[in-house]
Amino acid sequence: MGGPLSGFRILELTSTVSGPMAGMVLADQGADIIKIEPPMIGDLGRVMGSSRNGMAAMYSTLNRNKRSLVLDLKQPDDMEIFLKLVPETDVLIENYRPGIVEKLGIDYDSLKSINPGLVYVSITGYGESGPYSDRRVYDPLIQATTGTSVEQGGTEPSNVRTVIFDKVTGYTAAQAATAALLQRSKTGRGQYLPISMLKSALYYQWPDFMWSRTLQGDDITHAGELADYFKVYRARDGHVAIILVADDALKSLCEFTGSELHLDPRFTSFPARLMHGDALHAELEQALSEFDVADLCAFLDEKGVPVARANSPEEMFDDPQIIEQQAILTVEHPVAGTMRIADTPFKFEGQAELPAMHAATLGQHSTEILRELGVDQSHIDRIEQREATNRELMAGFSLSQAR
Repeated sequence: MGGPLSGFRILELTSTVSGPMAGMVLADQGADIIKIEPPMIGDLGRVMGSSRNGMAAMYSTLNRNKRSLVLDLKQPDDMEIFLKLVPETDVLIENYRPGIVEKLGIDYDSLKSINPGLVYVSITGYGESGPYSDRRVYDPLIQATTGTSVEQGGTEPSNVRTVIFDKVTGYTAAQAATAALLQRSKTGRGQYLPISMLKSALYYQWPDFMWSRTLQGDDITHAGELADYFKVYRARDGHVAIILVADDALKSLCEFTGSELHLDPRFTSFPARLMHGDALHAELEQALSEFDVADLCAFLDEKGVPVARANSPEEMFDDPQIIEQQAILTVEHPVAGTMRIADTPFKFEGQAELPAMHAATLGQHSTEILRELGVDQSHIDRIEQREATNRELMAGFSLSQAR
C-alpha cells in the first residue's frame, strides 16, 4: 500500500481499542501488520457494538490494513509459528494484563535474544507496578482516577462520551513505536516501551486541564478554567460555539445582538471574561435566543469571529466543510457492506487510498502467512481444520443465542 512505514513488520497481540488503535495508525502509514488473535472469538472488539454479518463497526475501523493470523499461544505448535515471526518483526505491540506475557514466555527479555532489534510496546491500564496494576481496566476507570469524570460533570461526575484515553493511549503508543524505530536506525538496538493509559491520559490532558494546579506557591495569578469559558450557546433554532478570546470578537457579537455586554467591566478583557464565564454565558444565551444559527454564523464569519454550528452526529455528515475536505469516506466492506470511515489526517506521497485492505475475518490470512513462513503443509492443514471447526461452533452458538 506504500507509505513511510512500508517494509516494516508489526506483530499485534492486542484487543479492543488501545492496542488496535496503535496498530491502525501504523497500518495506515504503510506497515505490514500481522494481527495474532486467539481461536474462537479473536479480538473482543469483533463482538462489540453495531455489526452486520458478524463484522462489528468499531472492529472494522480499528483493524483495517491488517492481516489476521489465528494462533493459540498456549499450544507448542502454535508457539513455534509465533517464534518464527519474531526474527522478522520490527515492532511487537501487546496489551495483555501485567504478567501474562511472562507466563506465555513472550515477554521482551525472552524475545530480545531472538531479535535484539525488536521494539516491544507493552500497553497497560495503570502501569506495571502499584496498587492498581492488576485491575481490569476500562477507559471510564482512567477517567475517574485522573479527575476527568468529576471535572467533566461539574456537581455530578460524568464520563466523556467516548473512550478518549483508550484512543489517546493508542496514538501515544504508535508515535513512541515510530520514534523507537528512528532511534534504532542510529543505534541498531531495539528496546522495551511500557505505555500506560494512566500516564498517557495525564500527559494528554495536563496543559489546559491542570493549569490551575501546575504552578506551586502563593504568588500565583489565578484565572478561571478554560473549559468553563469555551461554551456552546443556545440560539433560536439550534446551538452555536463562539470563541470570545479577542475583545473585538465580543464587540462584534454585541453589534449583531444589539447588546452592550462589551462595555460591562466583567467582560472587557479575556482574563475578566475567564473569571466571569458563567455570567457571560447566561447573558449571551438570553441575547442569542432571538436569532437563527445560520444568520449568526454568517455575520460572525464576515467579522472574523471564530464560530461554528454545533452539529449533531447526524448533521455532521451534511456539514459543507466536512464534505469539501472529504473527511468522511463511504466504502464497501466485503462482509460488513456499505460503511462510513473517517479519512486519515495525514497523506503521504505514493500511498494507496484508504483502506488498502479491509478489516479481515478471523484467521483470514492464516494460511497465507504460514506459507510465507515455510510452515509444513500438514501443520497448515491442522490449523485450517481447527479454524473451520471453531467457525462451526461459533455459528452454532450465535444461532442458539438468537433463538
